[in-house]
Amino acid sequence: MKHAVLSQDWNVRLLGRASSVGKIALRLLPLAVLVSSCGGGSSNQVTPILQVGMQREYTGTATRSVVYADPTTTEKDNTLVYTFTQNQSVQQAATGAPANFDVHSAYTYTVVQDPGVGTVPISQSVDSYENLAIAGDTQTVTTLGENVVAVSNDETSNALGNGPYTETTTTTATYTTPRAGFPYPLQTGATMTTPQSETQTITFTDVNADNAAPSNGTNVGYTETRTENDDGSYTYQATYVNGDAFSRTQSSDGSGTETSKSATSTIATTVGVPVTADGANTIPVVQTVIAKTAAATNYSAADWYPGNAAPNSPLVLETRTVVGPASSLPSECNGALTQSDVYEVDTTTTDLNPDGASYSATTTRAFNDGNAVSVCQLSTESSSSYDLLTGALISTTTTTTTTLLSEITE
Repeated sequence: MKHAVLSQDWNVRLLGRASSVGKIALRLLPLAVLVSSCGGGSSNQVTPILQVGMQREYTGTATRSVVYADPTTTEKDNTLVYTFTQNQSVQQAATGAPANFDVHSAYTYTVVQDPGVGTVPISQSVDSYENLAIAGDTQTVTTLGENVVAVSNDETSNALGNGPYTETTTTTATYTTPRAGFPYPLQTGATMTTPQSETQTITFTDVNADNAAPSNGTNVGYTETRTENDDGSYTYQATYVNGDAFSRTQSSDGSGTETSKSATSTIATTVGVPVTADGANTIPVVQTVIAKTAAATNYSAADWYPGNAAPNSPLVLETRTVVGPASSLPSECNGALTQSDVYEVDTTTTDLNPDGASYSATTTRAFNDGNAVSVCQLSTESSSSYDLLTGALISTTTTTTTTLLSEITE
């Protein structure tokens, strides 16, 4: 679900979880702009909060800052700043789609500060497939899957010449456990945990106008199939266009295995759960390189998990809380279209990916009006990447995003 500013082996790390460091800024997931409200009415006068023809326009600004623990000439600290416009419309889903409604969002981007490395966004389209259930005065929206096409400029490869190189990632996801929103009208203090299980098909390419890959040969493109569970465990297999292959399995306790195959060798890596020795926790890692002979090497990686302890359980956790009515909006929301009966809904997400050697934490404040329209959304994500074999910090990426409602059409 794709990441480009991690380490020299980013083409392997990009096959980690979608919320890893790198191209996170490009994955502006569909906003819950049509599903979060305190709206409602009498049982005979309920106006659907999701119906064909609804249109929203949003504008926003995002800043992505990457700081390396040990900067080099190729892995140097950098900052990306861009603005975006999101045009969203509710459409009747096509025949064969997993739900009745297709909430379509088209993103266009303008780069304000180009980092010169990593990736910068060009465009993105998101189709979120949703159903609406109405029972008396209560309405609930459930999301069953999504399709995302993200296009970005590969600045790192552009420095090699013969560019520009354009990355295109297409992700089709079906949620094994449908993701229901809060029932509306919203109730102050309501909380929920979002299920994470899904199946995905992902394709990735990075080519120039002549359909040629960068000269370093790393971004050759791949096709991936992935299955993720509610407890954060997952499996996936990826096949590169040059015939190489990569697979990974991560268990709910954080242990896992991964295998990378090329024409000349196979590298198999096993990650165990932390062990304690002399009062310190370490993560056991065994890596076997199979070429003409097999040689296994044991590593004791520093325990980089939160709190230097055992992995989180579940490994991925997303919780939402209805804070309650907002008497005023934060200053960051200045310029948003004014609406009445605004409620604040907060979301906290943590994602520990032991086998992908990354950890991220995201906080989001969404302000939604009485007609289920998001007026303003403020998000901050901090994501760190680590060396799988040593546990040493490689880089930390912080992304802040502000999204404002600029236009609405019923």
